[in-house]
Amino acid sequence: MSTTPKLLLKGLLQRESFVSGNTVLALQEKLGQYFNAKVFVVNSGRSAIYLALKTLGIGHGDEVLIQAYTCNAVPNPVLWSGAVPVYVDIDAETLNMDLQDLKSKITANSKAIIVQHTFGNPARIREILKIAEQYKLKVIEDCAHSLGAKVDSKLLGTFGDLAILSFGREKVISSLSGGALIVNDHALEEKAERLTYDLKDLPKRKVLQEVANYFSWRLLFRRIHPKKWGGIFIRYLYQFDSINVVTSQKELSGLKPSWYPSKMPDILAKLALQEFEKIDSYNNKRKEIAEKYFQKLASSTVKLIGPHEGVYLRVVGLHPKAILILEEAKKRKLALGTWYNSVVYPEGVHLARLGYRSGSCPVAEQVAAQTLNLPNYLGMTDTEVEKVVNLIRSFG
Repeated sequence: MSTTPKLLLKGLLQRESFVSGNTVLALQEKLGQYFNAKVFVVNSGRSAIYLALKTLGIGHGDEVLIQAYTCNAVPNPVLWSGAVPVYVDIDAETLNMDLQDLKSKITANSKAIIVQHTFGNPARIREILKIAEQYKLKVIEDCAHSLGAKVDSKLLGTFGDLAILSFGREKVISSLSGGALIVNDHALEEKAERLTYDLKDLPKRKVLQEVANYFSWRLLFRRIHPKKWGGIFIRYLYQFDSINVVTSQKELSGLKPSWYPSKMPDILAKLALQEFEKIDSYNNKRKEIAEKYFQKLASSTVKLIGPHEGVYLRVVGLHPKAILILEEAKKRKLALGTWYNSVVYPEGVHLARLGYRSGSCPVAEQVAAQTLNLPNYLGMTDTEVEKVVNLIRSFG
């Protein structure tokens, strides 16, 4: 049984839980030992990307290469830094950056590459490092999906000059919100430390909102969400950033909410420390479920991404009838996901304001239109897996 509710309720009664204190320092130390690097904990992965760019001195007029088929949480910090996101197309077999397209989009203004290990599947990081060296570019690893994953026994997050983690909802481990900046280049440590030290604490109202979101979804919204009226009601509340604020209304248009970047409060750091001890068991469980899908759906018309040597934050399938499958899943009360059914997720972002030009990454656009996530949540039973398999098989 989860101890999260008890930990949160206890934390609400302690004034020191709302600020960054000794628990955050303990989390930084634990992560530093794990990655054998200097680590700074902040309030989100977005904040970590923003601070990584600032640490590198990237700003107005600079270009940062990122992949399409990504979350708005990647291009937004680039825009907030004053730089320009340059979208690189993807390899449809891995959903990671296509290296030929990457090289074709490097210009004299290019300063860094943000390497996304999509859904836990390792990018071709060693080859990207060679390209970066050739063109004198810095490398930031986006490990929001890949905590615990390795390439040739080396942890992702230890290859680039810098790396970022996310502890948001539905990540490898979750503290409701949170993130970290990993500094592998010793020459950058002092600047990164200064930038994070000067941050303000996350506003108390945001901490309370995160806790309220957790309990409201646990007790109410997840029960009414499958119902038509429930979905309409929840989407109405989204407009006011009142619940489930993973992406605020400002971010949909590339604007920066005032709480990015901020320090991480102790109440959430306690959750992260608790979850950190379970990384391997969580990743192993997700992998077990993924392997069942690979076996049972080998002859189906859905194209599953994998197997691969990383971790399986999501089991991603591509199907030309993805929208119909998602609609049928809802009727059957099966929780299929939609990461990333838009070339910049979620649907509804203002692509032009986030710097994306329609048609510039055709493979990513095609893949997004066919994307669905097969559930592999912790605690999923064989019976639940079989229901998903039967749904997918019903489409051929």
